[in-house]
Amino acid sequence: MIQRIQSIWLLLVAVCAFATLKISTYAGNLIPEASDAPETLLYKELNGMSSIPNSIITIGVGILALVSIFIYSNRKLQIKLCIASFFMEVTLISFYYFSTKMFKEGSFLIGAVLHIFILVFLILAILGIRKDAKIVEESSRLR
Repeated sequence: MIQRIQSIWLLLVAVCAFATLKISTYAGNLIPEASDAPETLLYKELNGMSSIPNSIITIGVGILALVSIFIYSNRKLQIKLCIASFFMEVTLISFYYFSTKMFKEGSFLIGAVLHIFILVFLILAILGIRKDAKIVEESSRLR
């Protein structure tokens, strides 16, 4: 029997990705511009909607995870989509990291943990898909 646990992992990836659109990853006070008064601080939160590239990549990761659930018959394509989602998520995390450099002070929030969960769930989904492919291959060899 083929196990479909990777569908659950991919669904969790999609849920976490779409949740990070609203849940903040980082929050803090921005470094004031030269034209601003030095005593004024601007509080800002970084989430999936804070910039257009972040929004596109976040939505892309969620959509690729949802699409991957429904193409279970083509395991090679499913693995390729999961790997693409993984690299998109790593890119998104690097965008957040470099965006934190413009803050004078701040802290990471629960959204940062969700991004780590997305990476872990994608790895678990890839392992599950490979396991399914191996089971199908072994059953085809026995026939």
